[in-house]
Amino acid sequence: MTHLGIITPFPPKYSGVGQYGWHVAHGLAATSLFHTITVWAEQAPPSVRPHPPCHHSLQVERIWRRDSAKDLARLLQAVWAARPDAVWFNAGLTMFGQTRAVNFLGLLLPWFLRRRRIPVVITLHEVAEAARLTTLGLQNGALTHLGAHTATQLLLQSEAVCVTLSRYIALLHEHYRVRTIYHFPHGAFSDIKPLPRPPHAPPADILFFTSLAPHRGLNVLLEAFEHVQAALPRATLTIAGSDHPRYPGYGAQLRASTQDKTGVRWRGPQTEAELQTALAETRVVVLPYLATSGASSVLHRAAAAGRAIVASDLPDLRATAEDSNLQAEFVPPGEADALAQRLIHLLRNPALAEAQAAHNLQAMRPLALEATSRRYAELILQVAHAA
Repeated sequence: MTHLGIITPFPPKYSGVGQYGWHVAHGLAATSLFHTITVWAEQAPPSVRPHPPCHHSLQVERIWRRDSAKDLARLLQAVWAARPDAVWFNAGLTMFGQTRAVNFLGLLLPWFLRRRRIPVVITLHEVAEAARLTTLGLQNGALTHLGAHTATQLLLQSEAVCVTLSRYIALLHEHYRVRTIYHFPHGAFSDIKPLPRPPHAPPADILFFTSLAPHRGLNVLLEAFEHVQAALPRATLTIAGSDHPRYPGYGAQLRASTQDKTGVRWRGPQTEAELQTALAETRVVVLPYLATSGASSVLHRAAAAGRAIVASDLPDLRATAEDSNLQAEFVPPGEADALAQRLIHLLRNPALAEAQAAHNLQAMRPLALEATSRRYAELILQVAHAA
């Protein structure tokens, strides 16, 4: 039996990479193929809402904080002391903080682990060459590109590299000449089944759920919703999620601007159970993003719950849908009128929305968490045994 180490952001703080790490870690534990799984996770401040308890076989050590180079040294020492048979590094390019220096140092961890003959499996959720850094609120320029390129080059020296979008394979081949990359479609976090709408659910609800930041396009959605309400007065918009780490206070600022608007329901951060309730009550999930950085968990979660989807026509969102054979109504990013028309069309045509949802449910079945976790487990064991 094998001791697996995992380095990842981890709930209760919300992030797409952290949610992925939480669910895959639990899926790996459920395989019973590892005698010990140690998760070296980010510390959570007391103000953050509690998260459901971890699987009994997961040992979670909350040992590092964002923007702390000192904690990165502690993290490295802890992994060296534990001597796991392999480490799964669940990597986001900005997972370690807001500064370029700290993120660069954090992304060097797999390179240092390999120096101690600890094999590493990387999941690379983002590729700098595919991202619009300025739109995402990140510093751009020659130094940023040099750091991102160097960090990615060192990450790609790991024993196995996984990506969640197939289009990243071609990008990495082009820019880094890397040989073998494994494609792991993002897949589902929850059961793949249509959620029944409760009797009290609003008749025409639109759900937006993700971290709150300018590049998520929420201001565009709020403008579009005014057109939706003009056509469908009983329509409602549910907004769920917490501020993105780079934009503290952004949600409160937008919420204050909608105080006099009817039909807009702000739900704040969501537990898993609360998110399932929000999905059950809605008819359409909307992704009005202006920029993206990786595969979309929101798109997969909406598909797994049997809900229709309207999304911005961005390369990563389009690739997420194509990789998983999912259907969505795509609209030009930033165009409120086009977004409103697509939403109105789906809300007025429930048969169309239900047909899209039925197709997506069928497409999601091979992407259940159990299947994804089993693939990860097999790859990690292969790497561990070859070391």
